[in-house]
Amino acid sequence: MFPESSYYWIPGLLVLVSPLLFRLLSSSKKTQELIDTDTTSPTTTHTVVILGAGLAGVPLAHHLLKHTPASVGLRVVLVSPNDELLWTYATVRAILPDMFGNEKIFLPLGPGFAKYGVFKFEHVVGMAQSLDPEANRVVVSTKVDQQQRIIDYDTLVIATGSSFKEGMPFKNLTDTAATKDKIHSLRKKIAAARSIVVAGAGQTGVEVAGELGQEYGLEGTKEITLIADDALPLGPDVRDDVRRTAVRELAKLKVKVVTNTHVVGAAVTPAGKQSLALRTSGKNKNNKTDTATTTLETDLYIPTFGVRPNTAFVPAAMLDADDRVKVDRDTLQATGHANVFALGDASNAQTANGKHADAQVRFLAPAMQYRLAGCTMPTYKADDTFVFAVTLGPYRGTGQVGSWRLWGWIIRLTVAKHMGTDYAPEIAAGNRTMTETKW
Repeated sequence: MFPESSYYWIPGLLVLVSPLLFRLLSSSKKTQELIDTDTTSPTTTHTVVILGAGLAGVPLAHHLLKHTPASVGLRVVLVSPNDELLWTYATVRAILPDMFGNEKIFLPLGPGFAKYGVFKFEHVVGMAQSLDPEANRVVVSTKVDQQQRIIDYDTLVIATGSSFKEGMPFKNLTDTAATKDKIHSLRKKIAAARSIVVAGAGQTGVEVAGELGQEYGLEGTKEITLIADDALPLGPDVRDDVRRTAVRELAKLKVKVVTNTHVVGAAVTPAGKQSLALRTSGKNKNNKTDTATTTLETDLYIPTFGVRPNTAFVPAAMLDADDRVKVDRDTLQATGHANVFALGDASNAQTANGKHADAQVRFLAPAMQYRLAGCTMPTYKADDTFVFAVTLGPYRGTGQVGSWRLWGWIIRLTVAKHMGTDYAPEIAAGNRTMTETKW
């Protein structure tokens, strides 16, 4: 166990923390709450439109509906392509056959929101197509009838998250049905494959390789390869000893790690295999960089690289060079638009990860209520401490908090077994966030 002083040298929160790990590694302050003592019937309606029903949009909607004073006349319209909450952190295991079933990662949203009534809440299943911040209007393509619907707002929150460029189901696809279909397809392909190549050695790629290694590599039933574009997996922001730990643990799972290599092309052979064009770089004896192009055939290719924010509907002037919404870091308000907020992967307030999205929603929910009540918004105190945890199957893991390396047993005891699926239903129901257990 950590001594009491650990609360000071470990200021961050682990993504996917369980309540136990949260207590061990962080000192959380309770979310401020605006107490509703005003029972006056509202004479006007204030419409808050939230784009995105993920780990930021869903808790935000619930908190506003539960705690905003009645006198505001709040109406929340949640817009998203998914009608169920996808627990993204467990998808790396759920793509394997006979592991996490759909009921563990696809969590119904309807029951949690039903208690608010149709006058206070509406869930529009569809995708935002365009935004006019001057007219306070968003155009949505609805799933039910494939029509263009114009939705006017008083306050807008952009929490649309991000997607994998190759259409991998580690995040929501065009809708919940499409995501389920893709996961079902991957399960069948993984079951049939004798060789699998995972390309991209960030957190998702390493975790997928770890799951495959644990299930198939150890038994020698499938050949698992992970392709990394650097000398070590997990990227330069991670300590080298943490990256080397990942390599050692993957080797124990019989996963082959190919380094300094990019996949530059993929094609299907006449025999039905996938042929990957690889470009490998390295230093020669004269310390100059050489590159070589080779071909690798495999039964199944799983790309895990290329994540982009879901902001195509946002005017270009509101986006930065990475297509994330430009915001005031102190308030999360979009630059030049006081009634538009952005958080999570769609916002440029902080690097895109679950720790930051959770902190932002815990700030914004009560802060918006103060604003709606005519009070001054508090200031968001961003914690940019680097926090990282990676699972390598259900029994292994590694990570980092600030400059400290996390021991594997911490990840194993708190994250690796359930991957958050034990408390995810409470998030879908509106009872908590990833780290705030009373919401």
